[in-house]
Amino acid sequence: MKVKLKRKLALLFTTVLLCTSLAACKGSSSSEKSSSEKPKSITFGFNQFPTNMDPALEFNGWYTSRFGVGETLVKLNAEMKIEPILADSWKRVDALTWQFHIREGVKFHSGKAVTAEAAKASLERALKLNKRAGEVLLVDTISANGQELTIKTKKPHEALLGNIADPLTTIVDTTAAEDTFAKAPICTGPFKVKSYTANSTVVVEKNKDYWEDKAKLDEATFKYIKDDNTRAMALQSGEIDAATSIPSNNMSLFEDKSKYNTDKISSLRIILSYENLNNEFLKDPAVRKAISVGIDRETYGKTLLKGSAVAAVGPFPGSLPFGNKNLTGYKYDKAEAAKLLSDAGYKDTDGDGILDKNGKKLELNLAFYTTRSELPILSEAMQAQLKEIGISTKLQSYESVAKVLKSKEFDLCLLSVNTAVTGDPQSFLQTYFKTGGSENCGGYSNPEVDDLIDKLATEQNTEARYDIATKIQQKLIDDNADLFLVSPMLNIISKNTVSGLKMYPLDYYILDNKVSVK
Repeated sequence: MKVKLKRKLALLFTTVLLCTSLAACKGSSSSEKSSSEKPKSITFGFNQFPTNMDPALEFNGWYTSRFGVGETLVKLNAEMKIEPILADSWKRVDALTWQFHIREGVKFHSGKAVTAEAAKASLERALKLNKRAGEVLLVDTISANGQELTIKTKKPHEALLGNIADPLTTIVDTTAAEDTFAKAPICTGPFKVKSYTANSTVVVEKNKDYWEDKAKLDEATFKYIKDDNTRAMALQSGEIDAATSIPSNNMSLFEDKSKYNTDKISSLRIILSYENLNNEFLKDPAVRKAISVGIDRETYGKTLLKGSAVAAVGPFPGSLPFGNKNLTGYKYDKAEAAKLLSDAGYKDTDGDGILDKNGKKLELNLAFYTTRSELPILSEAMQAQLKEIGISTKLQSYESVAKVLKSKEFDLCLLSVNTAVTGDPQSFLQTYFKTGGSENCGGYSNPEVDDLIDKLATEQNTEARYDIATKIQQKLIDDNADLFLVSPMLNIISKNTVSGLKMYPLDYYILDNKVSVK
């Protein structure tokens, strides 16, 4: 009896041990599976890069926004309509006063609460560091009370709400050490900067305390790959998962929908050429008009850029309600261009094909930068066509033309620019064409245009605003203030394992909390 009992107990003990062992094995297997799961990450290839990560400097705020790091009070959605971000509501108190309520519960990446006082300090920092901030916001005073932020403008400013979506106004923690802004600004976005290497890479990681839905990715890397072919090859080889601004001649590489996702839309960009009105030849209206008539915009868009751009009339794309409508531009006419120059006294006195006047040859330099694939193509085409009408152009290639424009060391200079960053014409016209505007690098000045821009700033009726903008544009065209060439398309291409990426008319936004990978 005792022997049988011992046997039963031994069997029971063995069974318990076996079950415990199996359970342990199952638990260990589950744990190993959990720990083996790789973080979700993505690598982007960009053809342009910030000079540093401080959103208040130059146009670097566009990158903190694209990288999912920085946020503004409001944003512009795919339909160019205002949406709340850090401000969850706002109202216009009177003609000069706007009041924003700062969203409760939002924290900086540092863990510090975002209050109206913090937003005030951030906006005042941008106003201090960047002249463009003062031009687009027209701020007189900013005050804060709890979560209520009040902005009073110097004069009625109908475009304020759209202008404050510019990433220049990204809200940062101004109490952070000054040396952190250039490499890792303390912002509020779904991602925060993990590392920054100048002219090379930026790595961001998930902000686990983000105020809205947490990011689906754990990490994202942005690589600076300025050469278009190299960037396309990197996407093909799998070195990167997504790329922006794939040029038209490489688009056919990514037509297989089983391998790649493509999102392509009409942009709000214009490719223009500044004209330095301090140049002795470009001061002459006849020369400027001859150049406008002597370049073939239609061929540039349809043939040279393989349909990835459309010919421009004025400074705004035709897709905008205040774009090409009711504007009279220039048609390509080589004979007319040559006649304009001849009538203005330019002759080829030595038979070398280049016109001259008063003993000086009609020679200009044409600057461009290489990080946008369209610009080298357009510069060569312009050089060839201008030579046909007797104007010699020397091409000058740069990685960036920022210093060239600032120093005024150019005659003609190509630039790709978003002309309607707020969905409204005022900001671009004011900064690029008003006398003394921060981006008026060619030195254009016309009192009539200045007065119309001032009138635009106070006009509240939408249709009346469009009418004023049209009048300004026609005057710019008639004056040949700049050369308006083509309006390009925007694209982003990714592996089919990537989801949630889309292009916006404004290329402020790329990475957000919705982007994921399989």
